[in-house]
Amino acid sequence: MIKESEEYYAEPKRNIFASLLLLIGFIMLGLILGNLAGIVISLPLFGADYQSLLSAFTDPASSPYSRQALLIIQACSSLFGFIFAPLAFWKFIEKKSVPSIFHNRYLEIVLILLVGVSVIGFMLANSVVIEWNMNLDLGLFSASFEEWASAKEEELKELTEYITRFESIGGLLVGVLVIAVFPAIGEELVFRGLGQRMLQGLTRSPHAGIWIAAFLFSFIHLQFYGFFPRFLLGALFGYLYYWSGNLWYPIFAHFVNNGFTLIMLYLYQQKTTDLNVEATEVVPLGTALLALLVTIGLLIYFRKRIFQLRMVHDER
Repeated sequence: MIKESEEYYAEPKRNIFASLLLLIGFIMLGLILGNLAGIVISLPLFGADYQSLLSAFTDPASSPYSRQALLIIQACSSLFGFIFAPLAFWKFIEKKSVPSIFHNRYLEIVLILLVGVSVIGFMLANSVVIEWNMNLDLGLFSASFEEWASAKEEELKELTEYITRFESIGGLLVGVLVIAVFPAIGEELVFRGLGQRMLQGLTRSPHAGIWIAAFLFSFIHLQFYGFFPRFLLGALFGYLYYWSGNLWYPIFAHFVNNGFTLIMLYLYQQKTTDLNVEATEVVPLGTALLALLVTIGLLIYFRKRIFQLRMVHDER
């Protein structure tokens, strides 16, 4: 349904593949520059030298400024690698204006709210997959892979718990900006706005493009004990984009997924709620099934309403 994808269907596959490689190159360069920018900002800001900054990253709890430095570097990496770099690719390689990738058509407040509720419902239903994936025996692939994946999972879990230990509303707002806003814009721009459309042209199939982009979206997080729930989440974002042709819908969905988790985590840390969103226990099966049915119903309505808006637009 994304009309912009048709331009890639018309291109030879080798040209699309070359564009994908160029996009990856832009992103890698952006990530390098982003990390360097984060370090350059952090060094004078905290009065640290490079060696002590590296020590703060290897043992965050030992340094009073490591949390802030980590957030700064993560923010710079997101901005340079997933926002500035793909937009530069879009403008200088694809020769298109930056605003053209962020269409506002078919944007309704009711549909925005519906997307937000759908994502929360999906999170409840997806908890069943989360628990299954966490208990998956990755040793079936390779014992060394399982060992590496387990160590990586634990490392990223500890790092996430550290940087999301908010002590004030101000800290929470910074966390929402760095962990919810920037990734929502950047990752959707890369994986849906550019990657998915190009993959649709490469495979000549919109659904193949959606699922391949979702696979890559989950893979780059390098958390294989959460691979499948994130894979399904990426597919949800992909279909929101495919149906609407509007990148703001998956961006908002991504933001709700990350932002809702951060807010609930903060409320749990402040002992305002007993609900721990990081708990590994699955929600009751009946609740998950009800949430799934509600989510499917809302998505069907979303797709139908977008189709109606598209018909009205085409008749003008």
